[in-house]
Amino acid sequence: MTVALALVPVPALAEPPDEPVPERVTASADGLEALVNQHNDLQEELRATRDRADALTEELLSLERRLAANRGRVGQVAVAAYRVARPRSMATVLPLSPAGRRMDPLLKLERLSRERAEVITDLSRSHQRLTAARRTTQLLLVRQRDREHLLSARVRQIEAEIAKLNQARDAAAAPESPAEPPPALASAAGAKVVRFAYAQLGKNYRWAGSGPDGYDCSGLTSAAWATVGVKLPHNAAQQWRTVNRIKRTELRPGDLVFYYRDIGHVAIYVGAGKVIHAPRPGKRIRIDETDFQPIHGYGRPR
Repeated sequence: MTVALALVPVPALAEPPDEPVPERVTASADGLEALVNQHNDLQEELRATRDRADALTEELLSLERRLAANRGRVGQVAVAAYRVARPRSMATVLPLSPAGRRMDPLLKLERLSRERAEVITDLSRSHQRLTAARRTTQLLLVRQRDREHLLSARVRQIEAEIAKLNQARDAAAAPESPAEPPPALASAAGAKVVRFAYAQLGKNYRWAGSGPDGYDCSGLTSAAWATVGVKLPHNAAQQWRTVNRIKRTELRPGDLVFYYRDIGHVAIYVGAGKVIHAPRPGKRIRIDETDFQPIHGYGRPR
């Protein structure tokens, strides 16, 4: 349940020779992809921890109600014990023993009191365990929020540096030629996913971005598949765990291609041996050859 805060290097994507990037920005960009993945993982952990804390709170409230009810019943037994001083009134309500004799009222009340006390003891122990678990969960939630704030601050610093690069590149860039139109596709779902991907060409990579102005790699793939009603987690490695694994020979437009041993990147296959993806900080969404970087595997969202 912990998330490391150190920047973990990831393989750099190939840089076209006509796009020089300052070394300090390149180093920042290399680390930002790892930070984004950490941030997305932490968001999942935070959701799970909040759900756990809410469930423990509900369970504690239920236990407290049961404790109060059983303590009340013990009080009723005490009142009944007082009334036992009038045995004739009790004799009219106490059940017969198997031998046909009426049970001793004091013995019956003593047994009831003991049973109630045992129930209260068990409930109290459960309450103590749940209270300790809830306290631990709340502490974990605080630590995760602290890590989230630290991660966000570090990402904002790097993002500001990347933004300067984008501004300089935009000012010096020549007008881009229109992108080739998407191919005609047989699958309705695949066609919609690919059309969405083509519509994002030229937009800037944005860490944790899910559109419409910018995307990171998993933000682009999840947004594309959302157009056909398929929900994907905003994380490349988590997307890999949710898709149906397929072979390269089974690839069809709209399928996902995953890269690197640690699954640090994902792209949308668009046919003809090409993918559309959000490459990295400082770059724009673009078309590349499927093999532009080491491939981990292929998947089809379900």
